[in-house]
Amino acid sequence: MEIQYKCPNCGADMTFDTRSGTLKCAGCGREERIDTFEQNGTMRSVADAAPRTMEMTDADQVHIYKCQSCGAEIQTDAQTVATECSFCGSPVILTDRMSGTLKPDYIIPFKIEKREANKAFQEWVSKLKFSPFEFRSMVKVKHVEGLYAPFWIYDVAGQGSARFDCVKTKSYTQGDERVTEEMHYDVYRQVDLTFAKVPADASQRLDDKLMDIMEPYDYADLKPFAAPYLSGYKAEKYDYKEDEVYPRVKSRVDNYMDNYISSTISGYNSTNRMEKHYDINRLEAHYTLFPMWINYVKYKDKDYSFAMNGQTGKISGHPPISKGIVTLHIAIITAVIFGILFALRTFAHLGIHPAAAAVIGLVVALIVVLPQASGAGRKVTVGQKTYLDEGRSRIVSKYDRFTHTTTKRQKINK
Repeated sequence: MEIQYKCPNCGADMTFDTRSGTLKCAGCGREERIDTFEQNGTMRSVADAAPRTMEMTDADQVHIYKCQSCGAEIQTDAQTVATECSFCGSPVILTDRMSGTLKPDYIIPFKIEKREANKAFQEWVSKLKFSPFEFRSMVKVKHVEGLYAPFWIYDVAGQGSARFDCVKTKSYTQGDERVTEEMHYDVYRQVDLTFAKVPADASQRLDDKLMDIMEPYDYADLKPFAAPYLSGYKAEKYDYKEDEVYPRVKSRVDNYMDNYISSTISGYNSTNRMEKHYDINRLEAHYTLFPMWINYVKYKDKDYSFAMNGQTGKISGHPPISKGIVTLHIAIITAVIFGILFALRTFAHLGIHPAAAAVIGLVVALIVVLPQASGAGRKVTVGQKTYLDEGRSRIVSKYDRFTHTTTKRQKINK
C-alpha cells in the first residue's frame, strides 16, 4: 500500500507544512488539518500490486513501488518508510512499512523548513575554520534532506544507594607548624528516581554520538503518530528493537543517578564515593520519529555526516581537521603573545626571558586552538535534569555522619 496525499480541490500533492502544522497543497494552497484529514476519509490512498523485490546481494534488497502520480518505478531499500518519486517529486508513504509493531507511537513534526535549514547549514559550514577549504566547498546545502529518524524513548526507574567519604578541611598556623585538619564524614544517599522519555536512535546508519548531540527535544511537540506528517519528507523504520537499544539508555541512566546523588551533597572540600548499588528497570518504551535535516559529504574516500535537529535547529557534525591550518593558527597566536610580552619586556621592563615568553605564547595558543579544532565547543552534554520526572522522584533516605579527624603537621620554613 502506498499513500500519496492529493488535494481534494485541485488534485495536486499535499505535504506537511512546518509553519501551519497542516497538510498544504502545492498547487492551490489549500490547507487541511491532519487529524480531521485522516478521519474524514478525504485522503487518497491507492493499493497497487504487491511491491516487487529485486535481489542485489545476499545482504541488500531493493524494493520497487509504483508512483501513483506519474507511473514511474520507485526503488527503495528495506528501511525506507517515506520517500519521493525521483521523476516527478511526488511524496510517497509506504504503509506496509508501518503496520503492526512497525507503526510508530509518536512523532515530533518538523518545525524548521528546508530553506531555513539550508541557510543555517551554510552559516555553520562557513565557521569550520579548521577544516580544509576544499572540504568546505564540497558541503553543498542542496544535498540537505529532511528525514524522520527512528528512536526509542524510554521511561526508566532507577532505585539504589551510594555511600561516600566526604572531607571538610581546615588549616591554621600553630607555632612554627602549618596544621591541616581533615574532618571525615560518612555520607549516604538512597534514592527512588524516574527518568521520562530518555531517547536512543534505532537506526544502523545514523551516528549514535551525532544523534546524542542533537538532544534535547521539546516533548511539548510530541504528537500521536499520523502518516500525513511524513508527506514531503523521508522516513526510516527502526533497525534495532527496543531490547537492543535499551543497554545504551540504561548506561545513561546510571550516569544520571550518579549526577543526581552528587548534586545532593555539598559543603565538602572533597568527595570520594566508596560504594554504590543501583537497580535500573525499564518502565515503558515507545517507538518515535524525530525530525532531522541530514547532509552527507564524501571527502578523500571517507564519509562525513552533519545533522540538524529539525525541531530546535541545533547543528553538529564531525568534519575533517587540517593539521596545517591548526598549526598556522597556533603559530600566529604564539607570535602575537610573544610579541606583546617582548614589547612589555623592552618598554615596561617586564622581567621575563624571551624563551619564557615563547613558551607562554605557545601554551596560550594551544589552550585557545585545540578545543575549537576538536569540536569540544560544539558538543553538548544533556544532563539528568532534562529527563528527570521530579513528580515521581525522591530521596528515600540520607545522612551525613561525622566519623573521625586526621591531622597533618608541616614545619614552616623561615
